[in-house]
Amino acid sequence: MPLDEKEFNKKMDEVKEKLQKSVIVPEQLTRKSKMKFRCYPGIACFTKCCSGIKINLTPYDIFRLKNRLGMSSHDFLLQHTVPGSVDGTPLPIVVLKMKEDAERSCPFVTPEGCTVYTDRPVTCRYYPIGMAIMKKYDRKTGEDFFIKIKEDHCLGHNEEKEWTIEEWRADQESDLYDEMNKDWMEVVLKTKTLGIVELGQKSLDLFFMFSSNLDMVRDFIFNSNFLNAYEIEPDVIEKIKEDELELLKFSLKWLRFTMYGEGDFKVSAEARQIAKERQAAKAREKMDLKQKAVEKALAKTPEEIMKEADRGE
Repeated sequence: MPLDEKEFNKKMDEVKEKLQKSVIVPEQLTRKSKMKFRCYPGIACFTKCCSGIKINLTPYDIFRLKNRLGMSSHDFLLQHTVPGSVDGTPLPIVVLKMKEDAERSCPFVTPEGCTVYTDRPVTCRYYPIGMAIMKKYDRKTGEDFFIKIKEDHCLGHNEEKEWTIEEWRADQESDLYDEMNKDWMEVVLKTKTLGIVELGQKSLDLFFMFSSNLDMVRDFIFNSNFLNAYEIEPDVIEKIKEDELELLKFSLKWLRFTMYGEGDFKVSAEARQIAKERQAAKAREKMDLKQKAVEKALAKTPEEIMKEADRGE
């Protein structure tokens, strides 16, 4: 559940303390806050920020990159990622596989710059501005703010070009990526807010599949009983069948619904009936096992009971 006022303030103080010990400037920024920054070929530090880093890939990152490279989801994951998890949660994700050189360089970066620049991950788009969000007890959407990352090697902060945070994010298309990943990020945020929640293996497997492998998601939706389980309009089904981006957005909405019950998916009457019948069958099976255990106990002779007592059974 969301943090109460006291816990929220405590967490904010912890965040500020950590910021003071890191490369993050301990200042909360808004969309209207201003900064000076510019990165371009020819600046002395060009591409230095593209090595020795961990780049967690979001669903929309993978969508853009695998299409840019003309690869299937499976092949992209196999060639360009390694397993990881969202910090502070058991949620499994994939991380961009860096080169095995001394600098742990990004595989898509050359001395001339990024070869996938227009489809680069959102982590790269945020730099040098990060976004943080924390749910407060009286807020449903949470309170977001921005932070500036200022590393010693980065000379872009010495440039004269001035932006508001809003202008910078628009220039980098950060808002587009945030919008596409919105439902996925809500699942991540809720899991972080709740702490180490008990998520079953099925939930973790679903999260991983829907976060990273759109080909498997398509198969799951169209080649299983999925479409019979929900009341989904025919035009929506047609859209997600024909448009891969619509499929991605639909799948992330469903992921949020199935993990935390948020959203407007409606279970079909047929699926509800099947679920009731399964529950009833399980209840009958449990009662049958209990009855058999009682009958077995009643059928024992006094001698058998004494022997079991001697054995400590």
